[in-house]
Amino acid sequence: MVSDELVATIEEAAGKLEQFVTNPDAGREPLDACAVAIDQVRGTLKLVQLGGASILAEEVLLALQGITDTTSQSFAELKDALTDAFFILPRYLEYTQQSRRNVPVLLLSYINELRSLRKVPDLPESHFLQYGNSNPAYNARATSSAMTDNELAALLKRLRHMYQVGLLSVLQNRQIPSGLGIMERALERLEFVSGPRRKTPLWWTAGAALNALRTSKMEVSKSRKLALMALDRELKALVQTGIGSTDQDPPEALVGQFLFLLSIADSPSERAEAILQAYQVTRPGYTDRELQREKEALRGPSLNTVASVAAVLQDEIRQIKEILENASQAHDRGLAEYGELAAHLDKVADILAVVGLTAAGQSLRQEIARIEHWRDQGQMADNADLIEIADSLLYVESSVSSLEKSSVSDEKLQQANNIARREVIASSQLAEAEKLVIEEAEAGLALVKRALSSYAESSFDPGHIKNVGSTLTAIRGGFTVLGLSYAADIVRASVEFIEDLLKQSSPPAALQQMLETFADAVIGLEYYLDTLEVEKGGDASVLSIAEESLRALGYRVNN
Repeated sequence: MVSDELVATIEEAAGKLEQFVTNPDAGREPLDACAVAIDQVRGTLKLVQLGGASILAEEVLLALQGITDTTSQSFAELKDALTDAFFILPRYLEYTQQSRRNVPVLLLSYINELRSLRKVPDLPESHFLQYGNSNPAYNARATSSAMTDNELAALLKRLRHMYQVGLLSVLQNRQIPSGLGIMERALERLEFVSGPRRKTPLWWTAGAALNALRTSKMEVSKSRKLALMALDRELKALVQTGIGSTDQDPPEALVGQFLFLLSIADSPSERAEAILQAYQVTRPGYTDRELQREKEALRGPSLNTVASVAAVLQDEIRQIKEILENASQAHDRGLAEYGELAAHLDKVADILAVVGLTAAGQSLRQEIARIEHWRDQGQMADNADLIEIADSLLYVESSVSSLEKSSVSDEKLQQANNIARREVIASSQLAEAEKLVIEEAEAGLALVKRALSSYAESSFDPGHIKNVGSTLTAIRGGFTVLGLSYAADIVRASVEFIEDLLKQSSPPAALQQMLETFADAVIGLEYYLDTLEVEKGGDASVLSIAEESLRALGYRVNN
């Protein structure tokens, strides 16, 4: 009952706003009436604890109260934003009533659209997230060897550049999984070198969030990109002021945004679960995938619209049933009514096509063709023919019934498009020879990473890396065949590092740190291979990470 009254009030307010926009010279009375109605809605929404909806209503109210010049460009933008808000509020109330759940983050884009026009900061996705501990215990991973101030400064600069390379890829919507992986690696290394400092939990939490974004294939929306950019500003400050700046507390709002991402990940990792537990995060009760599906449904036809379409279809079906009933009892099987019957069926088929029930519509098209043939030939249908039409009608009636109980979604179509795109990429963008070289290089780099891990875990037994040089040489040959000279020269320098390491009689003092830096180069090559699979020539900017890592080890790349 409350929902019905709210929807009626919102629609009344929308009508008053339209009246004012249509004829602003007639005075502000309709606008003031609109504001009074929305203020009433805001109060009721707050009372029934629909937080997101009440915030949106409050933003609408502030926007209405701020209207002065109706001839400016800003008013045109505000009018569009208000139209969106008046469109979504009733639908959100319908959604909460039907689903029995309150998901305020669904309204965030509409809230922020109005806030941006007021020139106030956006509300983050984490605005509605609840967590009980903002200063969790963090067990730092100690570094194996000390670095000089100059070495640490150089490493921080290189890690920020690594993060920026990945961030640029994400911001440009190019190779997003690879970009996220590079950024995650940079934060993993930063967490390692920061040690038990007060800002280290930010790298810990953000790194896990990047992993969740990548592995759960979460949407990288505008608000999430802004969070990633804010993190880059933290890295910039770190490079400028040194590792000592990490003794300050991290920005709580930024930590909250990464906690929100972890809380809605489809399959949180053990690391993510540990972070959520440490911060005592209250899960919102939905995943990112469910959130995107609900957003899509919310933007689709409203329940009222679907109900109206279904009512029209049911009325047409009723008339068709009457014609079929009369035909079955007439001595000529209703031959004179075949034209009218075909017309009703054609109208239903058209509506079914519009609402996406194409299979049901196609079934009717087949029956229409039969009926038109009987009419043109002056042929009477027998009882079996009429029963077949009735069966098709029963199928359509069931489809219409299901339409009233479900939301229209493009998810399956999108999945089909994605599959088609992957098939096109696989068949036309990569030649079979290129695919083979890339697959062998990926397998080779995986062997190299396992060998390096075994080497470190065995207290640097050289037997574990004796074949790494030959594996890398084979990868270099593949790059050379494909004409990828930059990548080939990076592998050449990598072989030199391994060969020099094997020549040493005892491990260098900073070997663990050297291996971490070399691993950065290997990971850069890995992500470069990822870009090769979907982009001719790959993304050379990723290779700059590998080049910088090798240069830090003292090996020059000739590019």
